[in-house]
Amino acid sequence: MGGQRAQGGFGARVEGGAQDGVGKSSLGGRVAILKGVNWQGTRLDGSVGKSLLYGAQGGTFYIQGDCDSRACIRLSGADVVIGGKLRGPIDDSQGNMAGRANMKGFAFEYMTLGRAVVLGDPGPWMCSGMTGGVVYMRLQPELGLDVDALKRRKAKGALVEIRTDLDATDEENLAELLGGYADALEEGNQPDEAREVRELVSAPAGRFAKVVARNQQVDPAVSTE
Repeated sequence: MGGQRAQGGFGARVEGGAQDGVGKSSLGGRVAILKGVNWQGTRLDGSVGKSLLYGAQGGTFYIQGDCDSRACIRLSGADVVIGGKLRGPIDDSQGNMAGRANMKGFAFEYMTLGRAVVLGDPGPWMCSGMTGGVVYMRLQPELGLDVDALKRRKAKGALVEIRTDLDATDEENLAELLGGYADALEEGNQPDEAREVRELVSAPAGRFAKVVARNQQVDPAVSTE
């Protein structure tokens, strides 16, 4: 585990993984959860448990691996990059979508503010009750993760739009968030991973969709699946 002071508060780097409740009600700081090296010299994990950033109002978080269910519920101003990547082509016909996703369901429920980037499969029932903020999701149509796949992952009744018309502000957001994530990877002695992330920043158009809320709150009767 490494640690340093971050602008605006506490800073830490954890190599290996973390359990439930990381960043709950956070007000600031910078935390990176990265893969750790096992006895064979292989980097593994970098994942977190349930309820990542529940109600977080500030801070910046980089998660190199996957997230368990209900990540970023009531996210209220924090920034996060979820770096877990697809392990192969997606096939929703197999069922159990959550079990194979990088985020295990109900992500970004009731999000009101903040920015997020998801580099893998966001999982089912996402963005229920989302009323603010923005979530950028990587598109990999060659592996089946296209806009239609994202629409299948949207919660029933979620009043959000999935758009591909990124503007200058979106590109600035992606450059800031992914640039910071690449810096964290370099600090963790992962230059190859950092280089791959920086390549995404260099040409974001066509590589990302954004999820933004409409003006009306979702009907609570269909807010969860």
